[in-house]
Amino acid sequence: MKKSLIVISDYMEGQPVVASVRYAGIMPCFAEKYVLLAINDQRFGTGKTVYSDDNYKFHTTNSVFTQTFDGNGTAGGKKTGTLERLLRHKWVISIWRNVKLSKRLFNQKNKGLFLQLDRYLAEYEVAAVFVTVPDVYGLYVLDYIKQKHPHIPAIIEIRDIINHDIGEGNPKLSFKRAEKLVCKHGDGVIAVSQGIEKYYRGLDSALDIKLVMNGYDEQYFSECTYHSKASTEHHVTLAHIGSIYKGRNIAEFIEGLQIFSNRTGIQVTFNIVGLLDEQALHDIQNLEPSKNGVTIQIIGSVEHHKAIEWLKSADIAVILTHVKGSDYAIPGKTFEYIGACKPIIAVTEDGELTALVHGRYGECARHDRDDIADRLTCILQKRYDYSDRNKFSRRMQSEQLLRFMEQKMKETRHKKKIINEV
Repeated sequence: MKKSLIVISDYMEGQPVVASVRYAGIMPCFAEKYVLLAINDQRFGTGKTVYSDDNYKFHTTNSVFTQTFDGNGTAGGKKTGTLERLLRHKWVISIWRNVKLSKRLFNQKNKGLFLQLDRYLAEYEVAAVFVTVPDVYGLYVLDYIKQKHPHIPAIIEIRDIINHDIGEGNPKLSFKRAEKLVCKHGDGVIAVSQGIEKYYRGLDSALDIKLVMNGYDEQYFSECTYHSKASTEHHVTLAHIGSIYKGRNIAEFIEGLQIFSNRTGIQVTFNIVGLLDEQALHDIQNLEPSKNGVTIQIIGSVEHHKAIEWLKSADIAVILTHVKGSDYAIPGKTFEYIGACKPIIAVTEDGELTALVHGRYGECARHDRDDIADRLTCILQKRYDYSDRNKFSRRMQSEQLLRFMEQKMKETRHKKKIINEV
C-alpha cells in the first residue's frame, strides 16, 4: 500500500505564474509513488487540485497594501485614497506585513485546517512532508506538523530566499523567524540555484542541501528546434512571458528596442504575456513606442498552454530582472525559453542568470538602452546550441527530488530503528 506524502505549497495548478507550472509538473511524478495530500493557499486556488487524493486550504490575511490586478493584465483594484497614500510609508507597510505574516495570526485563522490535519495524521502513515517556499505560510503548517510528529521527515524546497531585499517595506522580522523554521525543521533542503544553496549554507552549515535547478515540461517543447534569425530580416518578434513589476525598468528596455530598430531598420513587435503593475503600464504609455519602429502588444494573463504558444511564435524571448540585481533565484521562465529553443535577451546583472544564459542560450545586457540594442544585434549575428536542453527537463528534475526525499526517509527510518533498539 502506498504511503502518504503531504505537499504544502502557496500555488496549485492553473495559475499564471511559474510556481504553479512547476507544481503541475512535479505533482504527477509524486502521485506515481504516494497517496498525496495537497495543502495550498486558498487565494491561489479554491477548487480541488487534480493531482492529490485530498486537498486542504489555509487562509491568510489581505489588506489595502496587497497588490491586485484586473482581468486585462494591468494593475487594478480600488483607487488609493489620501489616507492610504499617507500610510504607504515603508515603515508602516513593514509593520503591517509583520502582523499579516505572523504565525500567531495564521494559527488563529487556520484552526479548522489543524483539526483536519490531526485527523489525517491519525489515519495515514505519512512518509514525508514536502514544503515549497519562499511563501512563509507553508512553514507554519510544517511547524504544526513537526511539533506533533517530529519523526516525519521534512523536505523544504526553496525557490527564492525568504529574507529578500527587493522592494520596500519588507517584514524582516517575520522573514527571519521563517528562516529559523527552515533551519529547525528542514531534514533536507532543495535549492533551485547555487546562490540559494550558498545563502542557506551560510545560515546553517548543518543543513543537508541539494541543488536541483528549475526546468521545463517536455510535453510542451519536445518538437521545438532552434531557428536562427538573420540580421537581414525586416521584422523580429520578442515575447516576455510573465509579470513585469517591482522595478524591472521596462522603459529602458523599450528605449533599447527603439534604438535597435533605428540602427537596423528592423521593425520590432514586443508581446507582453502577463501582468503589468502601474509603473510598467505608465512607462509604456508615456514612451509611444509605435512611432519609433516598435509595436507593444499587452496580451495580459493567459492560461499556461496559451502563453507557450505566444513563446513559440516569438523569435527572441525576454527576461527583465530587478535593477538592484539578485544572486539568488534564476527566473523559472528561463528554462521554458531554453526548452522552446528561443534565443534569450536577458536584461540583468544577476551573476547566476548571466552564467547560465550569456553566450550560450542568448545574451545578457545591462539596464542600459544602448547595451540592450547591442545585445539584440548580437543575437541576430550568432547561432546558439540547445542540444543539451534535456538536462533541464521536469522529469529529470522530479526524479532528483524523489531520490533526495527517499534518502531522507531512509535516514529517518534508520534513526527510528536505532532508537527502538536502545
